[in-house]
Amino acid sequence: MKNIILFASLMLVATFTASAQFSLRPQIGYNSSTITKRFQDQQFGSEAGFQFGVDMQIGKKFYVQPGILWESANNELRDMINGNNTSFQVNRIRVPVMLGYKLIGPDAGGLIDARIFTGPNASFVINKDLKQSALINKDDFHNAVYGWNIGAGFDIAILFVDIGYSFGLSEVFDNAGSTARNNLFYANAGLRIGF
Repeated sequence: MKNIILFASLMLVATFTASAQFSLRPQIGYNSSTITKRFQDQQFGSEAGFQFGVDMQIGKKFYVQPGILWESANNELRDMINGNNTSFQVNRIRVPVMLGYKLIGPDAGGLIDARIFTGPNASFVINKDLKQSALINKDDFHNAVYGWNIGAGFDIAILFVDIGYSFGLSEVFDNAGSTARNNLFYANAGLRIGF
């Protein structure tokens, strides 16, 4: 029975793979990171960041899109009383796995496709650049954070543009009682290399 189930699963995967459209998508983009925690007299602010990486889009009308990106997110901790600000940068490897749907789709015969997508991501901290602050320091950050993405994209011939938002699902800081989560707006552009 196990062999029949294994064989049927392999045939299903082989059928999907044989009929699937596959494209490799190198990309670069802009991000704006927001940390949701607010202290009594201090709050976090956003600064421009960037990311670059590659993902694979597998499928036609419905698709799966795993990827890996280097992400540099910048924030500022603003002291609302004395005006002292602490800027910090956190570099991460972000690993998203998106599920998407092509609204126009590959069968429309045009050069333009419109898509929507959603899915989880895991982000692993590579390094942190932070001036010492009375409220946070480098050791306060979790080494991994998780998020859920929603977004839309457009394909124009071999080019694409994706715009999305990642909602933080896990705490950014190790502190007990911390409720800080990292939300991220991003926009990427790149090439679609089809196979």
